[in-house]
Amino acid sequence: MRPTLSLLVAIAAAFPGQNNNKNMASALSTISKKSSTTSRIRNSPSPLLFPLQPLESSTVEKEQISLPGGSSDNNTNNNLSPFLQEMVDEQRELQMNVGKAMDTLRKDYPYFLKRAPDYSIYHENISLKASDNQIQLSKLTSYKKALGLVRSALSLVYDADRSIIQSRMVYDPTRTELRVSYNAMLVPKIMGVTGRTVHVDGISVYSFDLSASRDREGKKNDGAGKIREHRIEKLLVNGAALQPPYFNNFGLEALVGQRSGALVGAGAWSFEQ
Repeated sequence: MRPTLSLLVAIAAAFPGQNNNKNMASALSTISKKSSTTSRIRNSPSPLLFPLQPLESSTVEKEQISLPGGSSDNNTNNNLSPFLQEMVDEQRELQMNVGKAMDTLRKDYPYFLKRAPDYSIYHENISLKASDNQIQLSKLTSYKKALGLVRSALSLVYDADRSIIQSRMVYDPTRTELRVSYNAMLVPKIMGVTGRTVHVDGISVYSFDLSASRDREGKKNDGAGKIREHRIEKLLVNGAALQPPYFNNFGLEALVGQRSGALVGAGAWSFEQ
């Protein structure tokens, strides 16, 4: 800080005579030292009345999400009653069976014309129904025969390598149903036989067996969690609803004729064993 003009005049008046310059220089030196000390004091940080504390990490505890029967808490299962524990185990097993069914159907649909599907996901007493009640059958053996006959007949006329089958599925947990919408483009091996490419659009709904995995005696129920019903909600061939005789819609009447029995001429598929 530099001394102002009024301060210099006062210093000159205080030191008259020959030693005026010398005395005034000494006074200015003293004031400069005091001014420098005052400046250092003002620029130094002043102590805080409330010293800052180091910031602490978040104290929010991690939320523990415990699913029924999950492993987030080792004591969860021990706290459940036997009745609730049985319900948890049944629900877990049902979810596993539904997941297996979805994976299996996702693999089977595109290759329907090339190979037989995996029947391990179906119940022994599975039923196949159509919305118009024209198709009705029961038992897994009849279900296998029906699908096998359809696949064999279509493979006679349509090229499995050039044909395309696509599917999309949605699971409804409230109804325990798996809805599969699919569309197929069937390319004939010889265009002169069927005349043109056939487009198929359909919706199938699969329902699961909700019975307990074990009976009261503790015996395992092999059908629990498997597909108990296959319901055809929609089936269109070239934009028109499929009508009996069914194979005629695919241009197969010249090939199969009456050799397929009731499946060609009758208005319904009815297998009972």
